[in-house]
Amino acid sequence: MAGRPRKAEPDVALAAAMNAFWAKGYESTSMSDLTEATGLHKASLYQSFGDKHQLFVSALKLYFAKTAKAQKDSRNGEENPIEALKKSVDTTIDQCAEGKGCLAVNSLIEVAPFDDEIDRILKQFRQRLDKHLANLVDEAKQKKLVAKSVDTKEAVKLISVFMHGLTANMAAGMSVNKARALLHDQLDLVLSSRKKFRSTKN
Repeated sequence: MAGRPRKAEPDVALAAAMNAFWAKGYESTSMSDLTEATGLHKASLYQSFGDKHQLFVSALKLYFAKTAKAQKDSRNGEENPIEALKKSVDTTIDQCAEGKGCLAVNSLIEVAPFDDEIDRILKQFRQRLDKHLANLVDEAKQKKLVAKSVDTKEAVKLISVFMHGLTANMAAGMSVNKARALLHDQLDLVLSSRKKFRSTKN
């Protein structure tokens, strides 16, 4: 029937909305962009997800759920915590896209400074990711693969900051392979060189 809203599974529509926000950013993504991406008319979109802000919150949560699953899967079958750490950060890099970067980092820059709810969600996501990385660093220290003198909290902070910087560069066109190589070099530096690592605190 002419004018009838097209049907779309909620999870498929939400994934499409997530990609629309990811490609253009929150402010530049219009309701027309979202209806086109999801295949839903505006009324159906509001009924299913609420307003644009609520839809963006749901899209962010979907992005984080996908990232969390990738993080969990990266440990499967890997006994060496250093290798598990490399696989873990690789999944974060792989979750990003050349020319689009990371939806979380993009949102941190564009939306979080002006939106308390988005800021809180992003902080929770980063805390979970940092805890995951810290557990791997601590396990590596327990297995004597990393010196006990390495400060886990500071090591994770450096890894996280460097990783976020790389995803920002990916938004500007850096390749996944280049980002991976640079991140692995940073991991080796942070986890193996006590002198260079401690100098970053000053």
